[in-house]
Amino acid sequence: MKPITSSWIKRILLLCLVIFISYALYLNSLVKAEFSSDIEPIEDVIQTEYSFDDYPKDLVNMLLLVEDQSFFNHHGVDFKEILRVVYGYLFDKKELRGASTITQQLIKNSLLSRDKTLTRKTKESLMAILIELSYDKKFILERYMNTVYLAQQGSTAFHGFASGSLHYFNKDISSLNLKEMATLVALLKGPSYYNPANFPDRLKKRVEMILSMHKNYKRII
Repeated sequence: MKPITSSWIKRILLLCLVIFISYALYLNSLVKAEFSSDIEPIEDVIQTEYSFDDYPKDLVNMLLLVEDQSFFNHHGVDFKEILRVVYGYLFDKKELRGASTITQQLIKNSLLSRDKTLTRKTKESLMAILIELSYDKKFILERYMNTVYLAQQGSTAFHGFASGSLHYFNKDISSLNLKEMATLVALLKGPSYYNPANFPDRLKKRVEMILSMHKNYKRII
């Protein structure tokens, strides 16, 4: 059997590079197709588009504190947070938790399944980097806040903070008080798990945590 020469190694590496670039271009086409147009209406989904500048700054700050404190500093994937989570799990015996950025969550919610596989996570990370190359942070945050799942009533789903505000409080989002804003942010982690009708104590505890963070942590926005 002949040994693998350096020229063959170069050819293999070049082939791998071509495959990776082709795959990245394919993923980028999916990202552009999804986000280059307005939000498409979906049957049985109540969704209200709201301009980022019209969202209460306190609400945006709570969201970033809880979900992605480095949002304005990373490029789609927060590698420092991933290392922090892995280190805490391996050496400090901390519970393994998610380290997805808001950008990654938007990609998952819009384009991918919720399968917990390495393939899906890799695709999510690549697409998160790609969307940040084409769209600014303000667009990404606005799209996320307008589309994230917040409630279910029968066959009807409520997506976005503006729709969630009307569903839970019968208020325009601009009229919410701090506790109501914290409630919407709390529900992101699981609208069923923190359902205010079924688990009020569970929801109250998380709302209090978010209000404490909003009061004591340095503001992000």
